[in-house]
Amino acid sequence: MTISAGTRLGPYEILSPLGAGGMGEVYRARDAKLNRDVAIKVLPGAVAADPERLARFRREAQVLASLNHPHIAAIYGLEHTDGVDALVLELVEGETLAERLAVGPLPVDEALETARQIARALEAAHERGIVHRDLKPANVKLTPAGEVKVLDFGLAKALAVDGASPDVTSSPTLTAAATQAGVILGTAAYMSPEQARGKAVDRRADVWAWGAVLYEMLTGRRAFEGETVSDTLAAVLTREPDWSRLPAATPPSVRRVLRRCLDRDPRTRIHDVADARLDLDEPHAPAPAAAPPPPRSRAPLALSIAALALVAAVGWWLALKPRRSGAPVGIAYSAEVPEGEQIPYDDSPVLDVSRDGTRVVFIGESDGRRRLYVRTRERIEPVPVNGSEGAYSPFFSPDAQWIGFFADGKLKKVPASGGVAMSLADALNNRGGVWLEDETIVFVPQFTSGLNRVPAVGGKTEVLTTPDEKSGERTHRWPTYLPGSNEILFTIGLLKGPGNYDDAKIAVLDPTTRRTRVLFQGGSMARFAAPDHLLFWRSQTTMAVRFDPSRGAAVGEPAPIPERVGGDPSSGVAYAALGADGTFAFVPAADTSAGHTLVLTDRAGKARTIPAPPRSYLYPRFSPDGKRIAVTIGPGHGNADDVWICEVETGALSRLTFGNGNGNYYPIWSPDGKRIAYSSDRAHQGIWLKNADGSGEEEPLFPDAIPRPQLPQDWSRDGARMAITVGFPNTDTLTVSLGDRKEAPFEPGGFTPAFSPDGRWITYGAFLAAGGTPQIFVRPLSGLGGKFQVSSEFGVFSVWTDREIVYLSENTRVVAVEATTTPTFRAGPPHPLFQVPYDRGSGPLRNYDVTRDGQTFVFVGGTSPRAWKRIDVEAGWTAGLAKPTR
Repeated sequence: MTISAGTRLGPYEILSPLGAGGMGEVYRARDAKLNRDVAIKVLPGAVAADPERLARFRREAQVLASLNHPHIAAIYGLEHTDGVDALVLELVEGETLAERLAVGPLPVDEALETARQIARALEAAHERGIVHRDLKPANVKLTPAGEVKVLDFGLAKALAVDGASPDVTSSPTLTAAATQAGVILGTAAYMSPEQARGKAVDRRADVWAWGAVLYEMLTGRRAFEGETVSDTLAAVLTREPDWSRLPAATPPSVRRVLRRCLDRDPRTRIHDVADARLDLDEPHAPAPAAAPPPPRSRAPLALSIAALALVAAVGWWLALKPRRSGAPVGIAYSAEVPEGEQIPYDDSPVLDVSRDGTRVVFIGESDGRRRLYVRTRERIEPVPVNGSEGAYSPFFSPDAQWIGFFADGKLKKVPASGGVAMSLADALNNRGGVWLEDETIVFVPQFTSGLNRVPAVGGKTEVLTTPDEKSGERTHRWPTYLPGSNEILFTIGLLKGPGNYDDAKIAVLDPTTRRTRVLFQGGSMARFAAPDHLLFWRSQTTMAVRFDPSRGAAVGEPAPIPERVGGDPSSGVAYAALGADGTFAFVPAADTSAGHTLVLTDRAGKARTIPAPPRSYLYPRFSPDGKRIAVTIGPGHGNADDVWICEVETGALSRLTFGNGNGNYYPIWSPDGKRIAYSSDRAHQGIWLKNADGSGEEEPLFPDAIPRPQLPQDWSRDGARMAITVGFPNTDTLTVSLGDRKEAPFEPGGFTPAFSPDGRWITYGAFLAAGGTPQIFVRPLSGLGGKFQVSSEFGVFSVWTDREIVYLSENTRVVAVEATTTPTFRAGPPHPLFQVPYDRGSGPLRNYDVTRDGQTFVFVGGTSPRAWKRIDVEAGWTAGLAKPTR
């Protein structure tokens, strides 16, 4: 639509038109609020009239607005007035590079400096996961001050306007529906071959366009020309640029850069525009040849060269080798978790490896705060992903430029290099997601739901599968891709059977027809292992079965495979991910139980060890009289944990539960010390009760409840109520009447609640804001009255003693706050007691306790079995799979 001068769009008054094209009409306007001139780009009608496309554009624009660089024209905002949708942009004065080239090529030095500034703009965008997709001379402004400004970053994808102009000379922008396969975005003469073929593109497409623009600045002619769009695309796909057109003064280094940028094979093309820019800065002329040195000087020269080669080789070896002694053999690279953080214990994946095996994403957690890290094969140190705070279950896009994850009850995506995270759909309890080649994401939004699908750019969510309760199905989860197809591999959990999914079904879904076929039963979390296997897990054992991709069917019977991670048969695996190329990324879970002890401390931190045998201890809890400890013993992962009773003075152990493969863990005592409640991974899941002396039968807290993750947290001293959390790892706090077993919601998002001695108040942990700092709060059980914050800077894992609230602050420092509840609640200032070098716990799982009188603490000594600090990535791991017995 055309807008006349004088028209107002919100605070902006249209002054004059600046141009028009496939991206919309552009006007000079005056910002009445800030008293400055801006550029207003009115969106094409095809975008403005389509609610889904407009919503997608707004989400993309939020990401683009995060760019802040001197060589990038800024996005100021979005404006919607009287049915007109417009983008408010920085107004850049000066001519475009296209206008400058209309009068002839640039001098070599000027062309190279312009190319450097364009490259710096691209580098800044690529670091935030943004690809320009339409770099061309018309999108480069040359300011009167001699600075370069690149325009329209990412707008080709954001706008996705249908149609194309046949006029190549006017730099047409070709687009197709951006949510479909076969997209062509960009301008014909500057398109990379993969872009021209409609394939998915990454930063290498911008490298190609940058090379094409540099060629044109040096020669005054396009690298690829034709009379029509088709002719131009054919030149891009089949012909070499005329290298003889380059001026004689073009340095050899620049010629090499151009050839590598305009390499049709993206695998051998320069991958990063920063590398191309640096190559431009090589000396432009070879150094004068020196006279041949005398013979006696050659030995030192040879030794110097050899030394440099050795340094380079050692540097390369250090970059690839695992960074710990005794690392498994055959590791391509390792990712060390940053100091002070660890990989958390989750029911869903905590890592993913890109399909080409060159990078891994994982969760780092410290004091309940999470974020994602990316480690590439080329870079030793993992890089934090800004915008990923609170992340669960990360997964790469097919080109590894984006990361999907779950946080704050939403499915989100964020550029792999960090940026603004965009919410795509509601997902209250995640159980995995997968980003497919057709640019849709399949995910699990609820604990007992089926698979859902949403466009990767956002939009309407649709249900793909629904568990069939009549057939005994409870949940569909852990979706993943099958390379070479758009089918989805997933797990069907059942209503009855082992809670560890040993009886689950492995199935394949065709999202087009919605047809599901079961491959086999007896395992979970299947992943395709190139070239012809499926890996899955059963009874904590890695299993494999032959898989025929052409038939989409399992062949023969599944069989266990040896634990041969990194060639070390003694290594265990806590979590694992597989790339489409056979790369295996895993969290090593070596047995460290020999170093675990139960440690008692006084209020000054003075420690003594309980004389119990070394075991894999977790979640110790004092009995009401302080003479016994209920504790979880097991590997700390999987479903083999059980609850034991330890005598404090003698260290004698007696086993209370016998899970037989169903984990039982996280115990609490009844106020009279006669019963113990604990969580279980059996089919019913939830919380179970058993007499502390081992007599009688165990019973579920909720006999008829739908299975769900539940943790018992505290038992009121009158025995009438229990405080529990539901959900994992995201939790809500509830209270339960032990008379009629009725639940009452207490605090959404709350964790580790504990009753006051009189049972009228509850202390608990919660986050002030998503991704913020956890704090300790107190609220009345009745719900009447206000909420009090008792921690000052940071607080997790609170326990209410006879007269204090005790919690852990940063760096595992024990803090005590005097607290009274009559006639109303009052708290004193936080008083630090001591700092302990023990594992505090993770998420909603408290790993310490204190006696009722507040005088004695118990911790788990040694390295926690869940204190995972490293990820190893082994290339070609699946190629060596032994064929299972048929």
